[in-house]
Amino acid sequence: MIVRALGAATVLLISLSSEAFAARNHSPTGRVSCTDVRYYVAKYSAPVAEIYARSRGATEAQIERARRC
Repeated sequence: MIVRALGAATVLLISLSSEAFAARNHSPTGRVSCTDVRYYVAKYSAPVAEIYARSRGATEAQIERARRC
């Protein structure tokens, strides 16, 4: 029983630490290439791609840059 509890706690701590690592290393100012923009617009449509970008913290300038692609 104690071994299971320790195993569960270990799994929980590992998952939380990996999420914290990803959050620290996320670059909201990262640039997306025009090739990537065209791909996602073709796959999902322009309005959906814009909504997704805004939900991820894209600035108005980044959205305008993507529109010029």
